[in-house]
Amino acid sequence: MSVYEGNTGDPTTLLEQVTKVKDAFGIKNLVLVGDRGMITQKQIDSLKDIEGVDWISALKTGGIRELLHSGALQMGLFDERNLFELTHPDFPGERLIACRNPELAKMRAAKRQDLLLATTQELDKVKRMVEKGRLTGRDKIGVRVGRVINKYKMAKHLALVIDDGRFDYEIRQDQVAAEAALDGIYVIRTSLPKERISAEDAVRSYKS
Repeated sequence: MSVYEGNTGDPTTLLEQVTKVKDAFGIKNLVLVGDRGMITQKQIDSLKDIEGVDWISALKTGGIRELLHSGALQMGLFDERNLFELTHPDFPGERLIACRNPELAKMRAAKRQDLLLATTQELDKVKRMVEKGRLTGRDKIGVRVGRVINKYKMAKHLALVIDDGRFDYEIRQDQVAAEAALDGIYVIRTSLPKERISAEDAVRSYKS
């Protein structure tokens, strides 16, 4: 067991623990399973230099979107099955396993809709305050709007117009649609070959 100072990020402690586990227990072959915030690309580059260490992690949303735009990830394949493997030159020596969870997709869509509704209700209140002259000044309006945006984390889905005596907004439907397209989609990445772990077991290991 190791104890670190508060607010220490997982990626900064990972390699130290890998070395400690291998040395303390004499483990020759080790498989790390961690979320995409822990096993980052920087950590993966370092792990490649440690003999006997493999890993299972996942791509962040931006990485999934790049696979989609490049054509490597074909959404139509999910019509036939909820899991399939793919490759991409940006991930040499890795297996990428694309998965779709329909129930998770529904949950994320519902949550986004709830957050958007809560955000717009609050923004409508701010808009009425500005229209009635109870809130003026671009800076003051911006601060009030910022509170709402920061509370619900929906800034990327909104286009804002803020002037000294005016506030307006609209939902960026294109951005909402782009995010919704990836609801329930995640891509597992691993250095383990098929001989050591199946695609299904790699997904189960990550989810557990």
